[in-house]
Amino acid sequence: MRASIPQVFDKNMARLAFLENSAAVCYELPLNALWTAGFSLPADDPKNEYCQPHHYVEIFDGEQRIDLFRIIGEDLERSTEARTVYSCEHVLATLLNDVMFQYHQIGGTGIRTAEVLNYILNFQTTPHWVLSQCDFDRRFEYNFENSNLLAALFAVPNCFDVEYQWEWDTTVYPWLLSLKAPNENLQAEIRYRKNLLSIKKTTDASKIVNRIYALGYGEGVNQLTISSVNNGLPYVEDKGSQQSYGVLSSVLVDCRFEHAETLKGYAQQRLEQLSKPYVTYDVQGIDRFRLDNDEYGRLWPGYLTRVVDEADGITLRTRIVNVSKSDLRADPGDIQLTLANKDQDISGSISDLQNRAIINETYAQGATNLMIQNFADDADAEHPAKLLVWVPDSAVRINKMVLSVNYEPFRGYSKAIKAAKSSSQTSSSGGGGTSGASSSSSTTSSATDLLPQNMAPGSDNIEDAVHNHGIPKGSRLALVDSNNNIIGNVGFVWSGAHKHGAHDHTVNLQHTHTVPSHTHSVTIPEHTHEMEFGIYEGETATSATVKVDGASIPTPQDWNEIDIINYLAKDDRGKITRNTWHTVEILPNKQSRIVAALFTQLFTSSRGGGDY
Repeated sequence: MRASIPQVFDKNMARLAFLENSAAVCYELPLNALWTAGFSLPADDPKNEYCQPHHYVEIFDGEQRIDLFRIIGEDLERSTEARTVYSCEHVLATLLNDVMFQYHQIGGTGIRTAEVLNYILNFQTTPHWVLSQCDFDRRFEYNFENSNLLAALFAVPNCFDVEYQWEWDTTVYPWLLSLKAPNENLQAEIRYRKNLLSIKKTTDASKIVNRIYALGYGEGVNQLTISSVNNGLPYVEDKGSQQSYGVLSSVLVDCRFEHAETLKGYAQQRLEQLSKPYVTYDVQGIDRFRLDNDEYGRLWPGYLTRVVDEADGITLRTRIVNVSKSDLRADPGDIQLTLANKDQDISGSISDLQNRAIINETYAQGATNLMIQNFADDADAEHPAKLLVWVPDSAVRINKMVLSVNYEPFRGYSKAIKAAKSSSQTSSSGGGGTSGASSSSSTTSSATDLLPQNMAPGSDNIEDAVHNHGIPKGSRLALVDSNNNIIGNVGFVWSGAHKHGAHDHTVNLQHTHTVPSHTHSVTIPEHTHEMEFGIYEGETATSATVKVDGASIPTPQDWNEIDIINYLAKDDRGKITRNTWHTVEILPNKQSRIVAALFTQLFTSSRGGGDY
């Protein structure tokens, strides 16, 4: 009997007391959610001193251990007697007290689901929990930012398109946590006149959604969709539901998701829950397990249960999604159950989305950035004008990269050279030889060229020209040869003045020239060249070749707004490579000045970097 009494422990799990006077012991055990419990003690019970906030309490239902909880609040109530009422939550809530500060990314190719769960659990300040079992290997990539550990853990299977169930074992320490596939075998039965007192069926079709448009991280045109992994469609849908109820659309926004595959899985899981009416069965039953130890009569969260009510024509197979008892001492056999065709009701979905909205307020979304890079350079067909473009890791999306090119005349520039020192240079020797030249020519001179000064005035007739060649009359003359030798003894006396008729003179000329051996010496004095300023223009290109990351692109029809985004180097996923330089080269068909501009629009995350 003592084992069924609630027990209280300190934060180090040292037992402090058995709470024999406890009453109104109750619990509520929702599937895949945080369990709660409660109890009360007389206000004057000395053991109230042990029931401090965050002390642990072990709750029993008869001989069955329910689980370990921690005290989170107390109220003083008075009716016939004063009692202190304590509220408790499952020790899984210890994971609420540790956080993943700022941004964390984990998962994807090669990373198993178990590794993701362990990554989260490693952020515990005190390692209360360790992973025991994980039945799933969904290699989704997850992003967490300023999240508590429990919310992060619960978010991991949220994108699964199959059922799952969280289980734990707090009978050992550290406590064991498992993520399991639910048992598909029947584990319990609820039958009228056996353990079924009353049943209420509720069908709610007001919240049906059979087409979900999914949006993740980002904003505006940069917000993540599932189109890239969903045959170009931004939504998932249930055709069967649409045939019954028509197309009922809604938009699911959860900015935690930064990868389309994970976002799609989450949207499909939500579609499975929302595409059909939510049907619940609220059952007032009898706990045969507590009363008669009937194992098949045990009713526990997650159990697949058959419900048979011949009186109302109800036969169904469904899961228990909530188990609660209001007073284990006063009415131990009284049990309340909720069975549903989904493991989470509509109100839970709405609440979850509201919580996500709160998270999104602190979730960094990033911003759209516009960049213009201008550059100008002289180039030719062998020497390109080149621009380097850096694409950072923080670029979540690249929307545009547009190039515009203009041609201008090639530019040349002049400048002074350095001053040179004086220097002397000697040419090679020359000369030292004799050269001769002779010629025999007949030169005719008009007699008029020889007219004397004593020609009769007004006369132009050479017949009238009287002259004596400058030799006085009576002078004696002789003939000589070319060497000035007198030829014979011939001689005659000059007769003085005389006249000539028209005639010619023939003159033979001959000469020699001797150049002596010699050298030339030239001295260049120290000097400078003056600066001459100016810009000199040359040719202008008429066309060019454009290379992007080393590959030529097709010649554009218009050199304004050339879309180069499809020619940038890609990774194995078809995405433009990040954290690297990309090159744009322009090679004109002849010497020319290239004036160009590159316009880039990209969406960057607000994470990473320092605070400078």
